[in-house]
Order: sequence, then structure tokens, then C-alpha cells
Amino acid sequence: MNRSERRRNAKKSKLGSLKSSARPLRASLPAPSAEIQQLLGVGKQHHSSGDLSKALEVYAHILSVEPKEPTALYLAGVAFHQAGQHAKAIECLQNSLSIFPHNPEANNNLGVVFNATGDTAAAEKCYRRAVALKPDYAAAYKNLGALLASGNKLDAGLECYRKTVSLAPDFAEGHKAIGDILTKQQRYNEALESYLKALAINPMDADILTSTGMALQYLSRHHEALKFHSQAVNFQPEEDRHWTAFSDCVSHMSFASTDDNLEHSLLVLLDKNDISPASLMFPIISALRHRDEFARLLDASNRIPADASSFRDAMTVLTQSPLFMRLLSKVPIADLRVERLLTNVRRNLLAHACSGEKYDAEVRFISALAQQCFINEYAYAEDPQEQENLENLKRQIGALFEQRKTIAEYLWALVACYEPLNTVAWKDQITRPESDTDVSHVYRLQITEPEIEKELRKSILQITDIDDTTSQNVRAQYEENPYPRWIHTSHLTPKSIKDVLCAPPLSFKLDHYDAPQSPETLVAGCGTGQHAIQAAARFLNTKVTAVDLSLGSLSYALRKTREAGIKNLEYIQGDILQLDKIDKQFDMIECGGVLHHMADPLAGWKVLTDLLRDGGLMKIGLYSEKGRPDVVAARKFIEEGGYGSSAAEIRRCRQDIIAAAEKGDQLMIHLCMRSDFYSLSPCRDLIFHVQEHRFTIPEIESALDKLGLEFIGFETPTPQTLIKFRKENPGCPANKQLGRWRNFEERFPDTFRGMYQFWCRKPAR
Repeated sequence: MNRSERRRNAKKSKLGSLKSSARPLRASLPAPSAEIQQLLGVGKQHHSSGDLSKALEVYAHILSVEPKEPTALYLAGVAFHQAGQHAKAIECLQNSLSIFPHNPEANNNLGVVFNATGDTAAAEKCYRRAVALKPDYAAAYKNLGALLASGNKLDAGLECYRKTVSLAPDFAEGHKAIGDILTKQQRYNEALESYLKALAINPMDADILTSTGMALQYLSRHHEALKFHSQAVNFQPEEDRHWTAFSDCVSHMSFASTDDNLEHSLLVLLDKNDISPASLMFPIISALRHRDEFARLLDASNRIPADASSFRDAMTVLTQSPLFMRLLSKVPIADLRVERLLTNVRRNLLAHACSGEKYDAEVRFISALAQQCFINEYAYAEDPQEQENLENLKRQIGALFEQRKTIAEYLWALVACYEPLNTVAWKDQITRPESDTDVSHVYRLQITEPEIEKELRKSILQITDIDDTTSQNVRAQYEENPYPRWIHTSHLTPKSIKDVLCAPPLSFKLDHYDAPQSPETLVAGCGTGQHAIQAAARFLNTKVTAVDLSLGSLSYALRKTREAGIKNLEYIQGDILQLDKIDKQFDMIECGGVLHHMADPLAGWKVLTDLLRDGGLMKIGLYSEKGRPDVVAARKFIEEGGYGSSAAEIRRCRQDIIAAAEKGDQLMIHLCMRSDFYSLSPCRDLIFHVQEHRFTIPEIESALDKLGLEFIGFETPTPQTLIKFRKENPGCPANKQLGRWRNFEERFPDTFRGMYQFWCRKPAR
């Protein structure tokens, strides 16, 4: 249990029992003797000071003298609950109530203990007796409201919480709870009002601040939301959930200005291994563009003079931005002006190195640039002079190694800006740098980690043959270009399947879904592991089996999984078409971005459906015909231009596409706005793929019908899309959803620009 969970559990315990340990009413009961009253006072002193063992000793002594003393029984029950001894707590509280059944506090606390043991039906009866005995009992209404809301009885829970805050208007957590229920009901404006009431009472509560920010995000008011998220991370910087919400907010933003505080927060996000840097790349670049010096470099990205003074000034600007330097090492930067700037800088660095010049900032910057070039797989263009300089430099380094001379680290790091070090002839002669230096990161990324992957390949089980021609071609592509190369990805706090899919923003209706306690999950076509790791981290108690055609992709995935310390994930090599050989069924199957690369997507989908247990869930990702006109145009551009699929040909094609975009070709402009265009493997996957199908919503509907699957709902990159659709189609019946989505996509063709991602269900027998 992490620190955040312990704190939340402690808070629940405090609200449930510590505050409700008031003295029970003794109307119609004889007063205890003076001696018993004195002992009760001593016990309460120990109790209030937190010394439960001494308090229980005193209560036990009282009960040895007076076994039916109701106050001692009641207080002992509360103390046993706080000590985690629930059976004894229930016994004491029930004995107290057998003597004095009209005690609302004892009924409420007995409900708290029953709830802690999972007996929610008994807990509800106790809470209802408590409020019947004491209609102004705010704490019991709060407990009843929490119980009902957790059981998805949202209207009833809301009514109880409204009663709570009417009795205790300054109860901030009550207003927050109302906001939480309204959020689940997708009543975001009302939820925001409740969160603001809670903040008026407790303006420094980070949980309330985060919830307020999320409500504003659902209302597409991201800049307002950011203010609340910023306060939350300032008040509780150690709590990851606030940073996750902050990240989710900024990932949908483009900044109109920047400052040191914003850039520091973005830098913190980049350094968090449980948050994907890919979602932060565009916001970070939008912020940096408002730094005057950085903006001037971008504006002159093709015209940075090669003279020493001007180039030194440019290097200083880049290296003095910690945010930009860190971004270089984390994720491919999908920005045309940044690509031109880095291409120009790299060319000048190489020319200066060949002429014997060196600047103080070079080693640090070259190391960061080498990491950027490696993770974008050397997508940047090279001119003939540059290629000649590179060959000369490689020969010089090789000769120096042969002479056993010391090689300046920045020289081989500069070569790493053009090609991976694990492919150069003299890689074994490079001395491993000291740990945690700038060049050590390059060495680890380009030599150590590929060597680890080579060893891991041997441990991956192959369960099927791969003899389908299309599957063989696809495997060959991904062996050559594992897709995508990534540094770290998002790790969510695991939740039950229902809690993930029924909570906002998805808010799916799964009323008849019987969720397994320990679901078996299959990720079919896992690539380099991002998808599989996210599935393993997203769902509570799940065990994930991840399958892919490519050993190169799987070895990358296995290395990253071990680095993340994830234990509930197993990788195997196989072809979806032959996965019936796995001799196993799954509660949940995810297959994103895979079926549309098969010769017969429906045949592959049928195999997966047969592997899904009755009543199981499936998430599918398919390309949208309407969402990819720029890709269709690019594939035609490639065919007409006769481009090959080698790295050099992809680089050449990219430059020609960029030139076409600069001449005003709208489809090529849109293509250049896709992040996959800025890395070699993703670019090959995007527009050079050996096999691609695209779908329409009617085709998806027809496929679901043929396979006997029920459509549940789309999962979109931003919640605002789902909110807009539901606002336009309130109460849309399940059998009408796809037709309404078809109309929605007609009006907003970029809705599924990435791909359709949707959940469906195999009916239970």
C-alpha cells in the first residue's frame, strides 16, 4: 500500500469511527455508579490520546464488574474497530445495543464496522436506524450516502449527502462528495458548483483542488483548470495523483505564454516515470516558443550561421533551457521547425568537430541530441557533405582506437547523432563512461540496452508458426523497425474493470456485466510493450498475456517491462490467426492498431472472439476511412514517386512531403501535423505499411453483427468528444449509438483521426 492509499484509508477511518465515538444517550437507563463513571473517564482519556490498548484494559475492567454496562460496551466496540479487531467490535456494539437499542451513535458505528468487513447490507440497515433515531445526525447521513454511492445508487447517495450538508454546511468533504456523484452522473456544471463550495470552506485541500480542476477540464476550460491543478501540486507535491491530473490537463493545452513556474512543473512531469512524455511534447514546445531567444532560433532554424560566434550563441540558448534539454532525451519532438533547427545544429556540430573546434556546451548538448536522434531513429535529413564528414570522423575515431589513443567522448557521441553506436565497427573499444554523466546515457541507450534485448530474445516463447504471407511481411517490417521506440509510459493506479469503464469520462453502462475478481487479459499485437504495460497497470488484479509477431518488438517490450518492475505481464511470439493454439480463454482482450494490417481483418477478429469468454469484454482499434485522407494521399504520393521503404528512402520521401506542404498542399500539411511523421518507424507504419485497411462505422456495425458482439462505446483521446456526443444525444439507446456516431463523424471527420477505439462485449450465455 502506498503513502497516498494509507492516507486515504486513514481519512476514511477517521470519518467513519473516530468522530462518532461520542457518549451514548442513557435516557431511561440508570446512571452508572460513581466508581464506573470515574473509570469511564480514565478509559476515555486513554482513548482520546490514542492509547487503545490501555483504553481497552480499562473498558475490560469495567465489564468484568458490570458486564452489561452499555457505555463501556459501546466505547470498547469503537476501540476494537480502530484497532482493526472487527469481530470483537461487532460483538461489543451489538451487546451495547441489546441493552440500549435507541443509541444512534452505536447504530452508526456498528454500520461503520459492518461496512469495513464488506457486509454492506447490514451496514445500510444500521445507518438507516441511526438517522431514524436521530434525524439531525449528519455523520450517519454521510456514511449512508457514501455507502449508497459506492454501490452505484447515485441518486440515493446524493440525497443523503445533500441532507448531510444541510445539517453541517461547513462540511467540506460533504460538498466534495456531492461533486463526485454529480461528476459520475456527467452533470459537470453542478459538480463544479459543489467543488467550489468545498473550496470556500477548505481552500488548501489538494484533493478538492484536483477535483475542481478535473470538472473544469470536462467543461473544456483547461486554462482555468490549470490554476487549480497548480495549487494542488504545490500543496501536495509528493502525491502522484495530483501530478497525473495536472499532466492530463496540460496534455490538451497550447500555451499562449510561459514562465519559470510553468516550465518547472512541466520539467517535473517529464521526470515522472509513470507519466507518458509523448502527451507533454506539444504543450512543452508551445510554451518554449514564448521564450524570445528560443523563438528567434526557431524562426531562423534554416539560417543559423556557421561562424563560431553565432553558433556558440545558439548553443548557449539551447543548453540553458533545462526543459528543452530534458525533452530531447524523452520523446521524439514532432515539430517541423524544431526538426530543422536540430538538423542544422547537428550539421554544424559535425563540421566544427571535423575542423577541430569544440565548445564547452558541446558534450552536454551532443549527448541530448544523440538521444533524440536515436529515439526518432535518425529521421533527420543528411546532405552529401555531411555524409562525407561523418565517414571521415568515423575513420579518424577507428584509427585512434587502433593506435590505443584516448578518444574524446563527444566525438563518438557525435557519431551517435547519426547512427546507433551498437552498429559501428569500433563499439567494443568505447570505454563505458562513468555512471550518470551526459554521455553515459547515450552509451546505455545505444549499446547496453540493445545488448540486453539481444539476450532477452532467447527467452521469449514462440507458440505459433508464422506462415501467412501477409503476417510474414508485417513481421519483417517490425523486425527491421520495432514500433514505437519509447522511454517511459503512463502507469495508472489499477482499478477494477467496472471502476475504469463505468467512471467518467467513459461512463459505460455495464449493468449486467459480471466482473471477474482476477481477470485474464490478452493484448493481441503488443508491439514494443506500451499498450501491454498500460493494460497491466490499468486493471486491478489482472494477469496479462501479450502477443506479437516481431521478436525485435517483444524483446524491447520485455526489457521495458522489467525496468518498470511489472510482474503480471507475460510476452509470447505468435500470429493472431493461429492463437487458437494457446488453448486458453480470456476475460478481456485488447487489440489496437493490428487487425487493419491483416489480409482479412475479420478472420483475425473471429479468432479473438473465440478466445473471449462468454460475457467478456474486448477493446478494438481500427483505422477510420474518414480520419485518414492525408495518409491515403501520402500513400498515393509514395506510389507515384516510386519511393522504397529503406531508411534513406523514408528520409528522402519525408523531405519531399515537407516541400509539398510548404507549397500549400493541405493534405500534406495535415500529415506533417501527425506526431508519427517525425520518427522513422512510426512514419513507416503511418504511410509505408505493407498492408492497411480502413473502416467506416457501418462496416464496424456489420462486423460486430457477424461476430455476435455487442457494442458498448467508443474510447476517445479526449473526454470532451464523449461529453459533446452525449450532450447532443442524451439517453441514446445502445442499438442507436453507432448510427448516431456515424452522423457525428460526418460532421467532425477528425473525431477518429488516430483510429476508432471501442469496447464491445460477447454476450453471456
